[in-house]
Amino acid sequence: MIDIHSHILPGVDDGAKTLGESFDMLNMAIDQGVTTQVLTPHIHIGRYNNTKLGLLKAFSEFQARVKDKGLSITLRLAAEVRIGAEIMPLISNKQIPWLGQLNGKQVFLLEFPRIDVPHGSDNLVRWCIAQNVLPLIVHPERNKTFLNKPEKLQWYIKKGCPIQITASSLSGKFGDDVKHMALDLMRKNQVFAVASDCHNLKGRQPDLGKVYTELKDEFDADYLTKVFVSNPQSLLKERIRVVA
Repeated sequence: MIDIHSHILPGVDDGAKTLGESFDMLNMAIDQGVTTQVLTPHIHIGRYNNTKLGLLKAFSEFQARVKDKGLSITLRLAAEVRIGAEIMPLISNKQIPWLGQLNGKQVFLLEFPRIDVPHGSDNLVRWCIAQNVLPLIVHPERNKTFLNKPEKLQWYIKKGCPIQITASSLSGKFGDDVKHMALDLMRKNQVFAVASDCHNLKGRQPDLGKVYTELKDEFDADYLTKVFVSNPQSLLKERIRVVA
């Protein structure tokens, strides 16, 4: 499996705090069946002021440590970017580590706040698409506005934004309403990828393999392969960084 959303890179956001925790999380991901792990720290201006250069440096150092440790997993760097006007200069100045490409457009992970959809978000997404950049919306099922007014999410889907569901949403960790919306999006074939969004070893641990197994009774194998493997692979293509 390919996990396109995680907070395993240590000491850069609200994810792994230490190198040891990061190693343990990677080992857990490997045990879950993950062969490619994308590290996607937050870029959230005012809270996690990560920069592309800083993340590349942290990633390079971590990748070397993982290689020395002999962990059998492929690593890749991207970022989870909080929606806001700051995205425009970040894109214009090429300061977002891209997740990959889809339909000829550069792709990045776009995060909405937990509660609302900020005014002007639609215009920002229109602007991104006009710049040949495609926001991949992460965990929309955990956003209260999308939960209460799912038609608002459908606008972004119709504009071409792929959707990524959190694995533990499908297992009920974030509540029945979140689980219901996540499963509904899956049943409508509107989910591009399922990812762990793992943060730690306790409440938000790597869980792709566990959730994949839980979904086998409801969804056919081809569909699960699409959202856990082939769609993520289509983004990464030949740009994956290999750790051997």
